[in-house]
Amino acid sequence: MLSAAASTLSPSLGLASPANPSRSINPRWYGFNLLEYFSIDPDWMKYFPFKNDGNFQEDDFRWIADWGFNWVRLPMDYRFWTDPNDLMKIHEQKVEPIDHAIRLGQKYGIHINISLHHAPGECILGGMDAERTGIHVTSEKTSVYKDPATLDAFVHQWAYFAARYKGISSNDLSFNLVNEPKENGKPISQGEKDYVRVAKMAIQAIRAIDPQRLIVTDGYPVGTQPIPGLFDTGILQSAHDYVPALVTHYGIPWGPSGAQIGKEPVPTWPLKNAQGKIIEDRQTIEARFHPWGDLAQHGIPIHFGELGCGNHTPPSVAYAWYNDTLDMIGGLRSGWALWNFRGPFGILDTNRTGTRYKNWHGHHLDLTLLNILQSKMRAV
Repeated sequence: MLSAAASTLSPSLGLASPANPSRSINPRWYGFNLLEYFSIDPDWMKYFPFKNDGNFQEDDFRWIADWGFNWVRLPMDYRFWTDPNDLMKIHEQKVEPIDHAIRLGQKYGIHINISLHHAPGECILGGMDAERTGIHVTSEKTSVYKDPATLDAFVHQWAYFAARYKGISSNDLSFNLVNEPKENGKPISQGEKDYVRVAKMAIQAIRAIDPQRLIVTDGYPVGTQPIPGLFDTGILQSAHDYVPALVTHYGIPWGPSGAQIGKEPVPTWPLKNAQGKIIEDRQTIEARFHPWGDLAQHGIPIHFGELGCGNHTPPSVAYAWYNDTLDMIGGLRSGWALWNFRGPFGILDTNRTGTRYKNWHGHHLDLTLLNILQSKMRAV
């Protein structure tokens, strides 16, 4: 059984209270995404070091906590635990690895954020070009925005989790409705309006069972912009920061085609064009994410649930980008999380050429990046 506690957010998470309105309303969460339940599509295993079995590793939680971090997001694929012939049927045994991750979070003082990365009728990866990337993703056959039965299945997922984890404190656990909403990788026909309608149905279902559960939405589209249509729900909004992609996704197969090795010069930071003119720097990313700072005026907390710089970007460029990017996020008084802990966007086993690694229990630790991350964690 999972331990239960009062479903209230403690002041340590940084949320505002009427008695202290000047305090940042953003939780002080810093950490990583763990991918053990990321996708049933096997091509991803070529790029991310996980076993595709849901067996979250205790060492990951222990090291994350030992290094001072306190937040883990689990981007997950509902197809692991859902009957493919009946989307309203969930195999409870296949959900137990999520229970285990929550217990590990409680043991090590790490907040767990569970996210439907691949949801019924919605997955940002659905529009991926397999011929270009070499990654074959099984797309959803129906749309959560268009098909009522699929919408019912999506809402059922969150009602199920709400009932299963009712009583677990929101200090320990939150629900992230959909990763980077954008209908199967394509624009939603009614844009934000369609997503808001779907999100509100899931929020209503969760709150009918567990009114105190902390709920998170990624920005629309694909985690980039705040969603005013959800301000009235009061849920936390999450930004994803891979700006600019020519730096963060250089050489990454699922990145923009212009960022492929050999098609563009090796990136610099600040990023310069062929004529040597700076086209992206700290000021441009500050301008890009400035709207997120305005959410505090509406009483809406924010968090950066994903960010990172891929392993083909040279170490010196990646470190410079992290310094400026995390300072920008710190200026918004927000916490953040890297897309990986282990893997090409993480701090362990990144396989970034030119990196001076430290041996860490059989893993290769990017100690320079770890030190940068630790220096950027602050009270907000």
